[in-house]
Amino acid sequence: METVKHRGPKRKSIAGPLMLPLPLEAANIFKVTSSFVRDQTGNTLKSAMGAMAAMENLLIEGGISIASSIETTREALCLKYTEDFEGIVIGFTDGTVRIFNTNTAKLIRSLHDEETEKNSCPVTCIQHRPVSKNYPVVNCVTCTYTDGCVKSWNHNSGQCIYTIRENRQTYGVTYHPRLPKFVTYGDDLKVNLYDEETRTQERILASSEMPGELNGHASRIFAACFNPRSNHELITGGWDDIVYFWDLRQPYAIRHLSRIHMCGQGLDISRKGTEVLTCSWQKENSLQLWDYGSGELIVTMEPDVYNSLLYCGKFISKDFVAVGGSDDHLLRVVDLQTYSTLCSITGLPGGVYDIDTGPHRPQKFQKDVARSRQQELSLAPRLAFISGKKVYQIEFV
Repeated sequence: METVKHRGPKRKSIAGPLMLPLPLEAANIFKVTSSFVRDQTGNTLKSAMGAMAAMENLLIEGGISIASSIETTREALCLKYTEDFEGIVIGFTDGTVRIFNTNTAKLIRSLHDEETEKNSCPVTCIQHRPVSKNYPVVNCVTCTYTDGCVKSWNHNSGQCIYTIRENRQTYGVTYHPRLPKFVTYGDDLKVNLYDEETRTQERILASSEMPGELNGHASRIFAACFNPRSNHELITGGWDDIVYFWDLRQPYAIRHLSRIHMCGQGLDISRKGTEVLTCSWQKENSLQLWDYGSGELIVTMEPDVYNSLLYCGKFISKDFVAVGGSDDHLLRVVDLQTYSTLCSITGLPGGVYDIDTGPHRPQKFQKDVARSRQQELSLAPRLAFISGKKVYQIEFV
């Protein structure tokens, strides 16, 4: 295993919803307490009882079907489908990454080594390099931890490929859409850019610290997103209530959006690179859409009946976004034509900290036939999301 070490200023406090490291004896106690996988035939008593248990206390509005649920004895903070969508990789507060089979909800493998077992620091983010013709499936994921470790794992073999040690609490990793590069970010106000092939740090994005200049973060960073239409541009957000726009050819952030308090992966850019989605952990103006080029606000989407402090959100197609949050604990899908909720789940057991999209579903309708918005949504990919100690997969019907 290769180790790379990077130093920076230390921070003393940690951010919610992250948790303190667990004692070793507590970290070893993990089990799956319940699981459910929808029976495709839907006509067995066992399937019906499992569905009732999976949906206990949930209020489902609109065309949502629970495809599976997994409940464990540990809180989860992040998740990611594998490159082939055969597994869901989940990061837990006990410092272990666990892979579950997408179709059976069975635990396949746990990813841990001597370092993660010793420190038991929460896993804060899981990502893999976007699959393309140039970068095929390699069965690897990259994970970040609150002790500053950035670890790349082969989830088939369980081997740690390399470790980067950052002297901070690292909250996330985001891959470049085309190049073999990624950024990490955390509590030291900096965004580190790495080349994955050489495993070297190429540069650090940070404020100039000039009085009166808003060109870099002044608090913890929780989210980053590359523009899919640019090789050089990305945006970041965090606790300082500002989303910054960066150009890797420039020394500092080039512009910003204000009054956006971010505590999770609440940033996304549309596939065309023209719109920015912001999901804020705040009661007012928590869900907004912005024009990428001008930075002008397009719309603030109203919370409908249920208000929520949002942790995460993303475009699930060109027409719909999915967001999740706490107080109320909910998952919500919003129609970008009407800017209103098309379907939602409330009554969840905990805050929704992370969402990921599964494989695209095949077309079921003729192209020239008029469809309702719910029928359009039924073509969207399956979603996986975290809520407390539970992980759900849902489909739209």
